[in-house]
Amino acid sequence: MNAFDRIALEALEAGIFIWFLDTDTLYGDTTIAALFGLDPQETVRGLPLMNYIQRIHPQDQPQVARLITEAVKTGEPYHAEYRVFDAFDEPRWVMAMGRCFRDKGNNPRHYAGIVHPLDAL
Repeated sequence: MNAFDRIALEALEAGIFIWFLDTDTLYGDTTIAALFGLDPQETVRGLPLMNYIQRIHPQDQPQVARLITEAVKTGEPYHAEYRVFDAFDEPRWVMAMGRCFRDKGNNPRHYAGIVHPLDAL
């Protein structure tokens, strides 16, 4: 299987991520990398959230940013459907679900979730 076949296959399944708010480092698996068109080695090692936001379709960025901010503030579950530019710079619809976790002092610390391509459902 060549690299392009692997990227295409990974982009058919759900990817997982965790975002450490204190360092603004988001760690994603190789499926997340394929869906967002990012380098797989860099996503596994962690990237700033803005690297992911920049891969979201410009028309969808404000809504996604608002929903993420709301989820961090409230601790309520996050759910959104939006377009991302994949490893081939093609727009793809995805569904993301996640939640912000707090420490004992009720401070937001980690945000974890999944992103699933809607065309693979």
